[in-house]
Amino acid sequence: MKIILFTQNDPFYLAESTKDFIQKVKESDEHEIIKAIVTPPSPFGKKEKSYEKAIKTLKIFGIRFFIFYSFKFIIRRFFLNKSVIKEIKKSGTPLWILDASINNKKNVQILKNLNPDVIIIIAGNQIIKKQVLDIPKYGVINAHSSLLPNYKGLMPTFWVLKNRDLETGVTLYKLTEGIDDGPIISQRKIKIDKNTSQSELIIKCKEVANDLILDSLDMIKNEDEFTSNEGGSYYMFPTRMDVKEFYRNGNKFF
Repeated sequence: MKIILFTQNDPFYLAESTKDFIQKVKESDEHEIIKAIVTPPSPFGKKEKSYEKAIKTLKIFGIRFFIFYSFKFIIRRFFLNKSVIKEIKKSGTPLWILDASINNKKNVQILKNLNPDVIIIIAGNQIIKKQVLDIPKYGVINAHSSLLPNYKGLMPTFWVLKNRDLETGVTLYKLTEGIDDGPIISQRKIKIDKNTSQSELIIKCKEVANDLILDSLDMIKNEDEFTSNEGGSYYMFPTRMDVKEFYRNGNKFF
């Protein structure tokens, strides 16, 4: 299958998982990533300036969280030289750095010319409209870090820990114009150990998502009957009060 990968240039977790995904696709011999589309990072689900992200992070998550991720950003960016874009370039995968809407007329035409079989979204941060959804032969597929239909929306790894769930997982589903409500293709469960941090859970979900996608490509190609994704729960971005409760419940971010 001809795959387009759609992701964001996340500075914390996606460099390693992107490298792993590209390598696994290459090893499959049956599939090819014809283009990797990378957008600027947007941890709050919308495009914001760097100082706006920093202020919002500090207000919601507190000084300890802010300092930890500030240092992590500096170390990964300037000392380890880690980024999604760098990993894609090193792999030789054709790269498209996108600083605009994927849905505009010009970009839709570029996608049509690429003629993909499927678009795979991993940690995407744009709303995909019908004109893009209709382009790939087998649709647009998204990997979501929860067992849908529960925990639709933002930061599911935060919410499952805050709510003291004993398990979570990764869901692969076919994207529709709704939010996390397309038909479910496949799922894989992840046990949440007592002392699991959110950072550890994010990394585990990324690892599981890559394997789940590769294992599900034949199902996507065969257009198997998928599972309903109706109902469930939906979560917005956490507030400062949610973060305080997260800590009171004995959870940790890292």
